[in-house]
Amino acid sequence: MQNNSDSSKNFYAELPIFMDFMGVTDAKNFHTVPDDWMVVVSDIKGSTKAIESGRYKDVNILGASSIISVLNCTQNIEIPFVFGGDGASFVIPKSLRKPVEKALNGTRRLAQASFEMDLRIGIVPVKIVVKGGAQVRIAKMQVSPWGTLAMFSGGGLAYAEKLIKDPETSATYEIQNVSDDKEDKNLFDGLECRWEPIHSKKGETVCLMVLARGDDDLSNAGTYSRFIDEIRKIYGTQKDYSPISPSQLKVTLNAKLLSSETKVRTFNKNLFTRLVYPLLLRGACVLGKIIFKFGLRIGDLDGEAYLNTLTKNSDFQKFDDTLRMTIDSTTEQREKLVEYLEAQMHAGSLVYGIQISDSALMTCMVFDRKDRHLHFVDGASGGYALAAKQMKSQMTKGKNN
Repeated sequence: MQNNSDSSKNFYAELPIFMDFMGVTDAKNFHTVPDDWMVVVSDIKGSTKAIESGRYKDVNILGASSIISVLNCTQNIEIPFVFGGDGASFVIPKSLRKPVEKALNGTRRLAQASFEMDLRIGIVPVKIVVKGGAQVRIAKMQVSPWGTLAMFSGGGLAYAEKLIKDPETSATYEIQNVSDDKEDKNLFDGLECRWEPIHSKKGETVCLMVLARGDDDLSNAGTYSRFIDEIRKIYGTQKDYSPISPSQLKVTLNAKLLSSETKVRTFNKNLFTRLVYPLLLRGACVLGKIIFKFGLRIGDLDGEAYLNTLTKNSDFQKFDDTLRMTIDSTTEQREKLVEYLEAQMHAGSLVYGIQISDSALMTCMVFDRKDRHLHFVDGASGGYALAAKQMKSQMTKGKNN
């Protein structure tokens, strides 16, 4: 294992890739993170209450803002991350600690000033995670010629989050706000939130979390493998159950839906930018509606090609010790899925959380409109955050039984 920060900083960039989502069940795809790296966690405090009061769009965009701020301050090093709906987790080399702290402190000030929410930030060295009995392992799944998604196993992210949130250890690992640490004016460049809610073609958008409860990694891998097999039996191919397809994507002109992006992109900007940005954004959306409706090509933007790439460059299925999926479903298919999950839960194989709505939400990072764009998917009306609440309730019941 490499211990020198300079030699290990490209660890993630140099990982081999796999293509099929079933690869998350194969231990050979996962690689141990160097022990000079660190786990970073950001999440919105009180996110469940905010979501239950209808602020799920704001919660989503702040989770995505955490990611874009970190990527904008670490452009020369490829950073693995996962979007959790109400926050994000990263694994970074130690050498990037200061710029990442600065970026996330900027996101915290955005959350407070523009959304009246509180962003929790914590950093735990991988060495501490390993000492506590967990591991941080990463796999790299390719979803398009440009796009990859990081998958995590070993329990390290959950253990780090526990240390950050536990009152007995939070003082050691939670990062406090630095009021005089001024963020980069372009910290949130690339963040976009311009799509209408993506309505289900089949009637339901199912946001699902599944956590295997076996005694060892091999047993858990079997549980996840059988579950993914069951998903494919019920729903068919990945294309059949993806909540996103080009025909469903519609650029919004709704001022309320566009306000979240405006708040993020004009934060800490001058008065002129704050006044002009909403007008430029609306103009860009009008142009986008025309380009995507007719599949036009203007400059570097090819409307048809962009939508096709977008559907691939999305994180509607991912794995971070917990399997997370946002699925387009009929009621009958969802009932079959729940029947399977209930049987597996009563057998002690897994716990799960599920949230059902009629649409998915998508928040985007766009570095260029040809290839380098990635899209974070969550269920409307609470998605992963409410599914996680149900899953935690099942885990509590299991302990009490």
